[in-house]
Amino acid sequence: MLDNQDKPPFPFDAKPDYKVEADVGNPAKNASQDVASSSSKETEAIQALPLSEGSPPPAPESGLTTAAADAAIPDDNMAVSEEVPYPTKEASTVVPVRSGKSFWREVLETIILTILIFFVVKSLIQNFRIEGSSMEPNFHTRQMLLVNKAAYFHFELNTWLRIIPGVKAEGSNVVWLFGGPKRGDVLVLEPPDVPTEDYIKRLIGLPGDKVEVRDGIVYINDNPLKENYIKEKPFSNYGPVTIPANALFVMGDNRNASRDGRVFGFLPFDKVIGKAMFIYWPFGGQWGIVPPVEYS
Repeated sequence: MLDNQDKPPFPFDAKPDYKVEADVGNPAKNASQDVASSSSKETEAIQALPLSEGSPPPAPESGLTTAAADAAIPDDNMAVSEEVPYPTKEASTVVPVRSGKSFWREVLETIILTILIFFVVKSLIQNFRIEGSSMEPNFHTRQMLLVNKAAYFHFELNTWLRIIPGVKAEGSNVVWLFGGPKRGDVLVLEPPDVPTEDYIKRLIGLPGDKVEVRDGIVYINDNPLKENYIKEKPFSNYGPVTIPANALFVMGDNRNASRDGRVFGFLPFDKVIGKAMFIYWPFGGQWGIVPPVEYS
């Protein structure tokens, strides 16, 4: 008698290419029981032969009755159904990347990266808090806003052209990277006479403009400027003056309570900090994007 380790596989234990289900009332059922009983007494191993497609299994060499062998062969009265294999399921896994760096080194690199990001953002956007009433009714004390410092990035092109031999670049040729200042913009600036303070004013005049305040109306190049954002008309007259190159002219919306260009004069380009973009505190009716001004 062979043990389970040395006994060759029984030929009908091999998984066939089809699944056999016997019908009720088929006389082969009793014969299959004979196969089960006789296989327990079998002392010789029967080698399973490969099956060719469409051919029935071969008859056993010894130890099985003809009826038992015929019972293993499907006939027309037996239901045959192909066995469909289940699809293979593969699980996707992730493995943390081991950089080999120490914990404290990674902490230090994270801190340095955070500091760099902070300074980059700070060079482009800065927050300010308003103190004073010179921009009422549109901006109020203790409001906090974000200022886009990149809005007025510029350079003097002629400064670089003069480096080229034989090129004569005279005068001023300022290139604005993002469009430059526009009339009606709200600026945060350093007043020329008080560089330690920051003011918020509205841009009124551009380089080359002729500015005049007469009888409560602002004139730009002798054309009245229609302003629906001011608190009240100015009491005093000013000008006329012509704005030089590389300079701007600003005024507060609260014309009679504003220290602006009528006091400190023209505003050089390099004194402009940025453009007021967003009021983020406090929440209320004026919270949100600073609205642009359109002149007819």
